[in-house]
Amino acid sequence: MTRLTTRSSPPRTVWQLEQQGMHPLLARLYAARGITDKAELDYELKSLIPPAALTNASAAAQLLADAIEAEAAC
Repeated sequence: MTRLTTRSSPPRTVWQLEQQGMHPLLARLYAARGITDKAELDYELKSLIPPAALTNASAAAQLLADAIEAEAAC
């Protein structure tokens, strides 16, 4: 089962990210994960983790395939 973890967001880091043009919600999320500068973020596809390396990716894919198949059968 998945557990949610509450992480604190350093207010100064959140403020710095907001000053760099980041949306306040994203600033809080990234600050809680240790991001201190917008330059640390890389949105390029080449930087994504390969699907095979994601935890439970095959189980999630199977659930999605089953849901699509169930919807098509209706």
